[in-house]
Amino acid sequence: MTSPSTDWARQTRPVSRRHLWLWVERFTGIKIPTRSVCRGHAAPFDLFARQVLERPPLALWHGPRGSGKSFLSAIDTHLASRFIPRHATRILGGSLAQSEQIHQAMREAVLEGTCALGNDAGSVRKFTKNDVLYHNGSTVSILAASATSVRGPHVPSLKLDEVDEIEDDIRESAMGMAMEIRGIKSSILMTSTWHRTNGPMASLIDRGRSGAFPVDTFCVFEALERCPEERSGPKLENCPSCPIHSWCHADRLDHPSGLPKAKRSAGHYSIDSLIQKARGLSTRVFESDYLCLRPKAAGVWFTMFDEARHVTPRAEFDPSRRVHIAVDPGVHNGAVWFQTRARLDGKGHMVNVFADYFAEGLSAEQNAAAMVEQSRRLCGVSTHDHRVSMDPAGNSRTAVGPTVRGEFERAGLRGRNGLESWPVGRKNDGLQLLEALLLSADGSISLTVHPRCRDLIVAFSSYIRAKQGGQWLDHAADPQHPFEDLIDPLCGGLKLEFPAGRAPEPVFQQVRAGKLF
Repeated sequence: MTSPSTDWARQTRPVSRRHLWLWVERFTGIKIPTRSVCRGHAAPFDLFARQVLERPPLALWHGPRGSGKSFLSAIDTHLASRFIPRHATRILGGSLAQSEQIHQAMREAVLEGTCALGNDAGSVRKFTKNDVLYHNGSTVSILAASATSVRGPHVPSLKLDEVDEIEDDIRESAMGMAMEIRGIKSSILMTSTWHRTNGPMASLIDRGRSGAFPVDTFCVFEALERCPEERSGPKLENCPSCPIHSWCHADRLDHPSGLPKAKRSAGHYSIDSLIQKARGLSTRVFESDYLCLRPKAAGVWFTMFDEARHVTPRAEFDPSRRVHIAVDPGVHNGAVWFQTRARLDGKGHMVNVFADYFAEGLSAEQNAAAMVEQSRRLCGVSTHDHRVSMDPAGNSRTAVGPTVRGEFERAGLRGRNGLESWPVGRKNDGLQLLEALLLSADGSISLTVHPRCRDLIVAFSSYIRAKQGGQWLDHAADPQHPFEDLIDPLCGGLKLEFPAGRAPEPVFQQVRAGKLF
């Protein structure tokens, strides 16, 4: 039998962060981590508290597998249902099994939760396979991922679990169900890992980071249990033999404490479980599903491309250096703006790509006008002051006669030397040059990209090799894919800049011929 003070505490709606954390801990037994561990990540409690206390109209949680995303969403669902009479919530996943994840998490947290003050099962009247009914009239129901199921009655709360697996049209239809009812504003929470290179999460994260709605990322280190001294050793002497050492110690020296991530974490996820995943999964899948880095597709060409190292605001336009605009015309039109300079260490050249352009279905005149305007906006001058180059195929005639090159030139896109053509030769030569600039064998990076080049960054992460008979081949999978129209102009422009490759010109000492013999 519980005391009156315990019942009062259970029935009092949390109104502050501290009150919320204590309520969850006391009546579900869950201690939500309150500190972030990785640079740029959020603490799980921060995103949870905002969802419960502020109810944003739309929010996205990007988190790892097994980290508690569905559990936190379930507790948020329970709190809204428990403290708001006649509140309705719908849950949708990429499949019926995924829709059931939050529903099952509610059972574990609310009905089966164990703590010193007991659980909150008394607030629930009936818990069925697909629905939860509360004594105050609130309901929670799961939906199948189908076009018909997402056109149900309006509700104030909608949970989209594993949104990366939900097709765009179904997600958009489901969002139409959310509506303010009886003064309770609508709130849609999307949660997911991100493992599809160009799936729904890619566009949702880009939209959220542009300011459309809050996006929070946390990885397994935010949910990881604290590493004990028996495992690491008093002076971390055992760490180098640990399979997750490289990720755990990645930013250790940059942190004020000087401690690795697992020494700063305070979550529930077992270190042994994480080590098991590291041993059993490819680096690509492990980093995507557990470290919450941008996913890399199987067979991705530019495996050395790393946003953390190659994408930087320092790749900005330099008014003291010549600009090269490389253009790939066609149904998809792609272009990149870059500059080159000699490296201070004498190891070839540095390349900074500070702008990109991608459009589909526009005329040559429209594309040229947009590119000229972008140059004026970013560089303050017209393209006539730049070097402008194009795919040699631009000399081909269009269906109505004029060449594509001529159409672009008449529309105003030309440089000091008109429209130059990229060198004719093997496409792989350009790809190998680009690979060497991204990361040479000696570990040096000679190409950086400005963060504004979102399409190019996606292309680097998504440019795929062809596959035949189970073997990855040394050419692109789809020569007509949009990613091609951003990688191609960069390769072509670089071949024009560096006809002999990235190596600096050799410097020979001049001597009289007689000295050679």
